Amino acid sequence: MKPYSHLIAAVDFTPSCLNALRQAVRLAAPTGARLTVVHVMDEFLVHELKRALSMDQAGIRADWTAKLRKFVDDAELGLPDIRIEVRIGNPFTELVDACRVEGADLLVMGVKGSRLDPHRVGVIASKCVRKAPVDVLLVREDAWGAFKHVATCVDFSDNSAKAARRAVQVAALEKASVDCLYVYQSALAMSVDYGGLVSPMPLGADEATLGHWKNELAAFAESVAAGQPGVNVGTSVVERINIREAIVDHVKERHADLVVLGTRGKTGLREMLIGTTAEKIVANAPCSILAVKPDVLPEGGD
Repeated sequence: MKPYSHLIAAVDFTPSCLNALRQAVRLAAPTGARLTVVHVMDEFLVHELKRALSMDQAGIRADWTAKLRKFVDDAELGLPDIRIEVRIGNPFTELVDACRVEGADLLVMGVKGSRLDPHRVGVIASKCVRKAPVDVLLVREDAWGAFKHVATCVDFSDNSAKAARRAVQVAALEKASVDCLYVYQSALAMSVDYGGLVSPMPLGADEATLGHWKNELAAFAESVAAGQPGVNVGTSVVERINIREAIVDHVKERHADLVVLGTRGKTGLREMLIGTTAEKIVANAPCSILAVKPDVLPEGGD
């Protein structure tokens, strides 16, 4: 798997986006990837500035481009040739367009929760996770420094393998460890899940079945780690009713600071990043999130 070659970091001048920008540099610098910093101005704000400052749109864009350049320079990122761009319009639309125009393969965004909901991800970031045509890295405001413990969720699908390889690749750059998690749902568990309304609970392990999945996961982990022999890759198999609750609990228990999710899984994580599963994991994971998109994105829908 090739490393990311062109990263776009979304900047809104907040502390959380500064943290995300620094993380983007840590991923880009070792491989020589390009980095473009993009700030999107709301059209209503531009209209008000034009009226208040008696400036045309070109003048406002130039003024904010200078502000963006100063923001990047003041961050002392240590990466030469960081390109900057100020866009005007809907943030989601403009960020997606920037990714397409620039040929980017990773969008990096900072996220910050509220006092009452510390893990909440904003509307724009959540929409980018669902719909952006590239991988999306959401960096928590409190995620200072390089990632140390990376968790990835496995369902043995092709895109699950892609996500696991990406997790190992990021871990190699960050000198981090990786933990591959597989959540085993027994036939009983699947019959009483009712869309995640049942509280998570152990079912009593079937040792033969769990042994089978442990062997399968060990072989899977060995294959995805083959290209990065220096990365420590561990495995965990758990039996739970509710997959998304199991993932969030596992991340908390292992003190992971990054969880890597393969989107549009087709088996055990068949709901991954579709509807409520996406909201549950993205909104409740107490760490940064890397959403890895399939090679061929499905048409339409969230």
